[in-house]
Amino acid sequence: MTVSSPPGSSQSGLAVGLCTYKRLPSLLRLLDHIAESAKPLAEPPVIIVVDNDGQDPAVGLAVGAFAARTGLELRYRIESHPGISAARNAVFDEAEKRGVRFVAMIDDDEWPSPVWLAELLSCQAREGAAVVGGPVRPVFPEKAAHLERYARYWSVQKQFLEGRPFVFCTCNFLIDLEATGSIPRPFFDEAFGLSGGGDTVFFRRLFYAGLKMAWAEEAFVWEEVPDSRASLAWMRQRRFRVGNHAVRWESLDAGARKSLAKTLGLTARLAIYPLFRREPESPFLGWLLEMDKVRGRYKAHLGGVFVEYARPKPAEAAPAGRREDDHVCG
Repeated sequence: MTVSSPPGSSQSGLAVGLCTYKRLPSLLRLLDHIAESAKPLAEPPVIIVVDNDGQDPAVGLAVGAFAARTGLELRYRIESHPGISAARNAVFDEAEKRGVRFVAMIDDDEWPSPVWLAELLSCQAREGAAVVGGPVRPVFPEKAAHLERYARYWSVQKQFLEGRPFVFCTCNFLIDLEATGSIPRPFFDEAFGLSGGGDTVFFRRLFYAGLKMAWAEEAFVWEEVPDSRASLAWMRQRRFRVGNHAVRWESLDAGARKSLAKTLGLTARLAIYPLFRREPESPFLGWLLEMDKVRGRYKAHLGGVFVEYARPKPAEAAPAGRREDDHVCG
């Protein structure tokens, strides 16, 4: 498949961007699968790896060895400013420096199907969409096989906002940078860097700016569920986090009062929530998770922020300022 641009466009080509933090084995697995997914394309993508740690020299050596082995061009950048927003912004900074038109993103604990990139690009061309999303399927550890029946809670599936397709997370998506000229840079708000939720804020901004979104069901990726996340207790905490972050982005869109009114409505709905049968395979669990989401919302209204990407405190204070190291491989 060829990645094409309109006549006169100054942007062309495809980049695959990913952020990584202390996950070298899964990063190498992901890179190997990206290489497989790139094979059906007429032009190979450039791969952008942003290391949000930078303390392990083995990461740079390993991605360099991958580039030499595969012949793919790879841009390795250390973004030592902590937080997922800074890392995501670094991906797009590199992409725009290279003048690429399309950027696909994926998480470092995932791996794509062999047709991932081809399906994202095909859907974009067919739908004329600025943003294309795809599903994420969880892979549980063997000892947590009983969670398979609840896999939908760990997965990413097609969603709608105001009746239209809505892509809401960076774990599997493609964006046409040519369509985002009016969107202020940097894309991701630093206020959500350690809490998480900044990707949803970003996609809501695109959605309400009128950028078309589409869904490519066959552009799926798998996500490894580690032991630390393979429990209903973790899922309950995740729903608490979702509710907590939702209040923050709703307040940015429509104000705190409207968000509080929604919370009160969701609270009242809890009394009859099982009747909606939104989770027919587990109505009680569905109700419990909905309650956790509402609890998270109240925490946000009271000023509490759930921090998803907490960093260990260094033994000594790091030097002031921000360090970014750029390397080109391949």
